[in-house]
Amino acid sequence: MVQLLEKFIPLRPPVEDRVSMLLAQIPSRLRYRNYFYTLVDPRGQWSAVEQILRMVARGQDHLDRATFLVFPEVSVPFEHKDDFLTIIEKDFRPNTVTIAGFEHITLRQFWQLLGEHDTHNAEAHRLLLESADRAEGDRPVNWCLVAVKDDHGDLRCFVEAKTHPFFGEEFLDQPRDLYRGQVLYLFRSQLAPLSFIVLICLDYIYRDRHGSNILTIIRKANEIYYRERQPLDLLFVIQCNPKPEHQVFRDTAVGFYGEHLIFTPGVKTATTVLLNASGETEIDGVAETRAGFGHSAVLVHKGRRLPATSVAEYSTDEPGGGPVSRLRFGRETRLYHLDLSLFHERDPRTSRSPIKILSVHGMQHGRWRTLEGEEIISGVSTREELD
Repeated sequence: MVQLLEKFIPLRPPVEDRVSMLLAQIPSRLRYRNYFYTLVDPRGQWSAVEQILRMVARGQDHLDRATFLVFPEVSVPFEHKDDFLTIIEKDFRPNTVTIAGFEHITLRQFWQLLGEHDTHNAEAHRLLLESADRAEGDRPVNWCLVAVKDDHGDLRCFVEAKTHPFFGEEFLDQPRDLYRGQVLYLFRSQLAPLSFIVLICLDYIYRDRHGSNILTIIRKANEIYYRERQPLDLLFVIQCNPKPEHQVFRDTAVGFYGEHLIFTPGVKTATTVLLNASGETEIDGVAETRAGFGHSAVLVHKGRRLPATSVAEYSTDEPGGGPVSRLRFGRETRLYHLDLSLFHERDPRTSRSPIKILSVHGMQHGRWRTLEGEEIISGVSTREELD
């Protein structure tokens, strides 16, 4: 299975034991050509992504307070990678983490990317150089970038390839298979007790005959917990998924937060963030299901259960009757600004919720604006209604 490597970074989150994040549930429009998924309109997509980056950089609606900014799988054009990083390096405040899924590139390009950022990706670069896969330079790679602007203001770029073969279980012809990433990173702050992992969609559920990605994460987190009493805090799963609430995702969440047959103290108090592309997403050859895209969610163990809430923009439930409490969003194109408590045990003397929704943003006349109370309760379902 995949190697899970610890990466220590000088990240100093807020001292009040809370961390905020901005989740960009935005659409992608993808074409499928020669086994690659690429953006139909990279210039238009970059304009949408850049707009969000600029909002965070200038602190619009206090969005610069977000420690984490997260974009969905396959949502950022590869040709604008340098523009993406330049904005973060020049304009973002220190102690921010930007997680973004990029469109498919070739293995040859991915190899060059690892070389470009070898300082922080040396293990993955070495493994690729030593593997026979390097000869298949035209194989597609689905990948994400984790850009950390640390406490010193320095930019650290970490590159991860999707570990799930994607087409492998559905087609016989091998060229459809993605390059399988060999490394995942467990990021640990050197300045505060904060740790997190980033997965790309089906990496969350991927398993072979010997184990699974989730079991690998649980074992590593347990090892650190027993050694240092430090649990995993955050698990990010970025998606472009027309079946975001498939039963197998719920089964994985149940196992992650502790089935009867396995103890998971290293991850039991973690918050899982499932960020999906919005309902306006269009993909060649992918028929939208009844549930469709969207429905990003935040999961916690039921011991940190969320208050019962059901309004148009979001609701809470306990999916599948397992040990999981979920905050579930809708399908629309939205920005969700959340505040998460890092307290790992719910204080029984209070009604404090581990998650606070600071704001919800919708699109109006090509610009994001904060939705007001009645709009959140009753719903603004389409861009036309906002306009």
